[in-house]
Amino acid sequence: MALKMESCSIEELCPASEGGEKLLLELRHRLEEWLKFQPHLPQDIPKQILEYFVLGSKMSLEQAKQKLDMFYTLKKLVPEVLANRDPRGSGLTRFHKMMRTVYLPKLTPEKYRVCIFQPFVDDYTDFNSSDDAKYALMIEEILMLDIEARSLGSIYVYDQSKITFALVSKYTPALVKKFEIIATKAYAKKIKGIHLINAAPLTDTLVALGKKALKPKLAARITVHQKGSYESLYQVIPKSILPKDYGGDELSIERLDELWRQKVDEKRDWFLDQDKIVVDEKLRPGPPMNADELFGFSGSFRKLDVD
Repeated sequence: MALKMESCSIEELCPASEGGEKLLLELRHRLEEWLKFQPHLPQDIPKQILEYFVLGSKMSLEQAKQKLDMFYTLKKLVPEVLANRDPRGSGLTRFHKMMRTVYLPKLTPEKYRVCIFQPFVDDYTDFNSSDDAKYALMIEEILMLDIEARSLGSIYVYDQSKITFALVSKYTPALVKKFEIIATKAYAKKIKGIHLINAAPLTDTLVALGKKALKPKLAARITVHQKGSYESLYQVIPKSILPKDYGGDELSIERLDELWRQKVDEKRDWFLDQDKIVVDEKLRPGPPMNADELFGFSGSFRKLDVD
């Protein structure tokens, strides 16, 4: 069984991005021409990725250039998340024994894609939160390549049923901020909401962490749903698209996780090849990019804003 992903049509995507299909193709061509004068960047970037960045930048060519550059730049600067992405590697194999990460096949009525994170064990001693971000972004990259899986934004859902202090302690403010910056600045994601379901006593700690690490605009989009009922969640995400674990009509989250792991494994050669492709700062026109310039002193991310 293969995952069949619902997608936005080009007619839905382009008006939402403030332009039509003709403008999309024109800007993609201009982005291709710009790349020829950027020797520090790869020159064989797939057309669907170029279109993705144009759409993710609301048809702004300058923003598309910046985000495309950041996509390859951060691979070198944040290797703990964006490098060593072998789906069969020991890190991700260990991660899958503790966490399920599922992007739902169907979109919300507003055409947003929902991602659910579900920790499901009691002992997180060996859990690496960087692998959590790494795997989620690997799926994002697959969606980026697939023109039949486009959406207008993302909603993230974190199941708190099995949350422990040991798990919460793995998510440092620095890592949370890195994920935000990578998702919005390098992957051009429009994060429409963050929902914490099955709230536990430690949920308040997670919310405090989010408010400390995230831009206020995004932190304000965190919603906590109490344990024992999904009625408030249904107001945002229809039951028809949720896994049956949450009272929905979709496959179980365990089965969806299996299907996603198969899909990621099928792209293993892509990820291994892409691990080798990063910016060459020696060839960058102008001064080279470094972590301090992007993130501020000691990786504090002071110099980056989030849309």
